[in-house]
Amino acid sequence: MKNQLVTALLLTGTQLLAGYVNEELVFKESFDTPAALAKWQGGADAVFLEKGGPAGANAVKFTADGGDCLMIIPLDPAKLRGLIQLEAWIKGDGLKIAEKPYWGSKMMISYTDGRGAHYPEPSARTFGSYDWKKVSMVLLLPPDIQSASLTIGIQHGVGTYEVANLSIHRCVEKDQPAMAAPVNREAQAIPRGSGQGAKYRGVMSGNDLSPEAFQQLARWQVNLIRYQMNPDKRDVSSPEKYLAWIDDEIVRMDRVLELCNQHHIKMVIDLHRGPGNSVSKVASNLIEEGLDVATLETAWRRLATHYKNHPGIYGYDLLNEPVNNQSTDQSLWQSTAERLVKAVRACDPDTPIIIESGFSISDFGGLKPIPAKNIIYSPHFYEPFAYTHQGVHNAGLKWSYPGMIDGTYWDKEQLRVSMKSAIEFQRAHHVPIFVGEFSVINWAKGGDQYLADTIALMEEYGWDWTYHAFREWAGWSLEHDGVGVQQCVPSTGNARQRVVLEAFGKNRP
Repeated sequence: MKNQLVTALLLTGTQLLAGYVNEELVFKESFDTPAALAKWQGGADAVFLEKGGPAGANAVKFTADGGDCLMIIPLDPAKLRGLIQLEAWIKGDGLKIAEKPYWGSKMMISYTDGRGAHYPEPSARTFGSYDWKKVSMVLLLPPDIQSASLTIGIQHGVGTYEVANLSIHRCVEKDQPAMAAPVNREAQAIPRGSGQGAKYRGVMSGNDLSPEAFQQLARWQVNLIRYQMNPDKRDVSSPEKYLAWIDDEIVRMDRVLELCNQHHIKMVIDLHRGPGNSVSKVASNLIEEGLDVATLETAWRRLATHYKNHPGIYGYDLLNEPVNNQSTDQSLWQSTAERLVKAVRACDPDTPIIIESGFSISDFGGLKPIPAKNIIYSPHFYEPFAYTHQGVHNAGLKWSYPGMIDGTYWDKEQLRVSMKSAIEFQRAHHVPIFVGEFSVINWAKGGDQYLADTIALMEEYGWDWTYHAFREWAGWSLEHDGVGVQQCVPSTGNARQRVVLEAFGKNRP
């Protein structure tokens, strides 16, 4: 259906998508001869491949077995101010997931300005083995850039990585006609779901938990709410203060559960902030930075004792987005989750327990199933982050869906690829999946199609889900529309809302 839609739009010429068009060439490396590597610091560690690249181009090959194999070359900072696009052809063989998220295959422009040094990584790094493919990365560099360099190769990784036809252009943002979707062979190899559909479809809570808000949710036919237990500005800096907040939240949740019961809505108890740890800029819990597991265990004993066998509870979501910020290793969260599951099951043997996989759905790769009954596994889905969060955390770059986003063509099948680790986890262990958060900023072009494709995939694989978020911030709101970056207006109906409400219409109380 998507390919038919794209084809129709191309034929009519009516759909224009935000993109970046190259202008002045500011750097090029074609690896014309082996001597070209001598210009690069570290070039002696790489291998020159004559006509070993795509279409007979020359290339350079990096091989590493846990260490570094990198080449670095300085760039003229005066030529890099403003919008630039880095492009190259790359190929991988046996590239293993590295311990830290910024390790592995590397193609990066680093720079310094008046605020210090910056190392912007690509939004996604491909591991495993893959044939030659073209990739690109758009950067908005500051006017006061002082120095810059380009690094390619492998950093603290395992495998081989080949690069050809490197170039950097100045670029401009320009709407362009939609392109035909390329063949996605990786997506073709992913098993399809049964199409059984979700049983629970709902929203994550925000700031409005009034009777009127629940009346609106009932009109939308929502049957699940992920209740966000968030202390906000309350002081929870000690175990005593944290547990006092938990006790107050129980009183508040009891009132909310009464409203849920009136409107046939179940509740996920989402412990959104852990004790003792800090949180990232996207509210992930940085569990290696002081998480007080003993206090967290006590909190869940209180919650599980109070809500034992409560018919209105969908599940206990142990901790929102538990992230080891310095590593991709899941062992710290694995052991913590196992300890919390034992504590909850000692108080409540039956209510489902929800285990999150970290910030990204791709983090399922390091998770292991926990040997206990009624365990639900829960990713959040915001891929590609450069698109869903454009104008929130990146420097004003704009992307459209479907289309080229940060060097990759994204459509429904590429969304499937990004869900691969969760799909494989579910198939291998026969466990339920609940997507606790997914969304797209409401000024992103094609947001309605993005939501439609995301929901269609979750329904295909039978995953319950809650949209982020209901009356939390206008940027995510289905009751607002984006008229520009960070500019939202109230909306009684918009394309994104229609997509999600159509999905809610499949719910039964």
